[in-house]
Amino acid sequence: MLTGGNFTVTPISERKVYCIEEMTEEQKEFAIATEDFATEELLPHKDDIEQFNGELTKELIRKCGELGLLGVDVPEEYDGLDLGKFISALVVEKITYGQSASFTVTFSAHTGIGTLPIVYFGNEEQKRRYLPGLASGEILSAYALTEPGAGTDALAIRTSAELSPDGKYYILNGNKQFISNGGWADLLITFAKIDGEKLTCFLVDPKAEGVVRKEEKNKLGLHGSSTCNIILENVKVPVENVLGEVGKGAEIAFNTLDIGRFKLGAAVLGGSKNTILLSLDYALQRKQFGQVIAYFDAIKKKFAEMVVRTYALESIVYQTAGLLDESIKKVDKSASDYYQQVAHSIEKYAIECSICKVYGSEALDRSADEGLQIFGGYGFIEDYPLARIMRDTRVDRIYEGTNEINRQIILGYLLKKTLLEELPIRERIKEIPGVLEGKLPEFSAPVLAEEQRAAEIAKYLFLYVYNQALTEFGQDILNRQQIGEVLSDMIIQLFVLDTTLTRIRQTIDQVAKPKIVEAIGKVLTAETVQQMGGAAELVLNGILSGKALESALQEVRKLAGMMYLRTDVFTLKNQIADYLYEQRKYPF
Repeated sequence: MLTGGNFTVTPISERKVYCIEEMTEEQKEFAIATEDFATEELLPHKDDIEQFNGELTKELIRKCGELGLLGVDVPEEYDGLDLGKFISALVVEKITYGQSASFTVTFSAHTGIGTLPIVYFGNEEQKRRYLPGLASGEILSAYALTEPGAGTDALAIRTSAELSPDGKYYILNGNKQFISNGGWADLLITFAKIDGEKLTCFLVDPKAEGVVRKEEKNKLGLHGSSTCNIILENVKVPVENVLGEVGKGAEIAFNTLDIGRFKLGAAVLGGSKNTILLSLDYALQRKQFGQVIAYFDAIKKKFAEMVVRTYALESIVYQTAGLLDESIKKVDKSASDYYQQVAHSIEKYAIECSICKVYGSEALDRSADEGLQIFGGYGFIEDYPLARIMRDTRVDRIYEGTNEINRQIILGYLLKKTLLEELPIRERIKEIPGVLEGKLPEFSAPVLAEEQRAAEIAKYLFLYVYNQALTEFGQDILNRQQIGEVLSDMIIQLFVLDTTLTRIRQTIDQVAKPKIVEAIGKVLTAETVQQMGGAAELVLNGILSGKALESALQEVRKLAGMMYLRTDVFTLKNQIADYLYEQRKYPF
């Protein structure tokens, strides 16, 4: 089942994941090279970047180009490296080790949504004209989609495009807002409607007459990145600068956002590791009541939970990267529409891309909040690093479509795959009565067998309430957004749990401290299944009533009871924290 969402129906014992423990030598070399650049070139300049030093930022972008970091997703024939999404994720993660979220945003907006539309939808002339410069850093790109009345809802765009009488130009008029890299860009990838209805993508020269870049926005965070509104006033755009086909702009917008969401997951993964590092350094020095605060039980809990979340996020980011690479490899390179097929092969994993974005942004937000708490009063002072991290990461839950929108996307795609029978959802639902009678395969895994069994039951628990929702509401479940969000959270939890446990089982012989990795799996499972049990009851109360509700609650409680584990998470969290203190950084 080479399609997204298959983790909901594939037995965990049959799964294999992509993970950093099994990187190739090429992937390791690229990770090391990027981390070296981040720590040697970015880290010393992080405060200068934060002062909105555009020249410094653009100089560092060009250095990234010299190292090949901008061309990872660009085909070789256009001076790129075409190294795949796994290395692309590694590069974004390692760039964050420069501890400049502002630079990471500039870099990511350029290499992701600012380059990939041309890679996937550009014609030969457009690729040769733009991609070499984008890969070298000579051209800095911006993706200008958002408008005052249109964000993730690209179809609501009001910017107009009218064909000139001589047929040589489109005349664009509109207002784009919150455009990352907007003030610095040498190229705008933007969207407008032809004849008021044909949403189309255009490549616009920001120096063209009629392009007005407004003042930089005074943002809560990311002070070293460019974000501005761009006004288009009778801007003449040559017809050869239409990207893709007239009227097919939505396809470009939505496919590009999938990769943006996945890459945001990689960026916040790096941010999570930075947060652990900076908080740990402080906690191991700060003393209160006669002892270092790191060794207080409540502080150990915070660090252990940071590690568990980060390990889980790392698991789903690189699993998604591997799935995308695998899907792209299935496309026939000799096909005339190869790159469009590549874009569609990425869309197959829109569920996983959105999960990386939602889980990752919320994991970093929580870790940053706990990190600031560890700093105490100092955390609230701008002289210390957690204040900046808190400000910078707040937008991650808004970027690339808000987390609310992405939760609807997750459920929406699973619903689509259910109705089109791309996944054997109905067959798995039919197995639930047998599961309630105890008919589950035994797990003979060398590690975490009980946890894997609990994860498998959790899938049936989700499918039970999902089926109840579909039976009651049908496709209208997408309009029941409160219930939909809970169902989406259960989908997210399944992907995180399934992927993390599979990674542990698959790599346990390759890690330095197997018992600590097992502890991560045990803590994650114990807490996840408890949350899912409560969520299932919550959803049923919003769907059913009377005897039907009582009957369903009994069955859900039976499933929940089968997956609950007797796990001492307190002792395990202490073990995880102690190992973290030994390593003095995220240890995996």
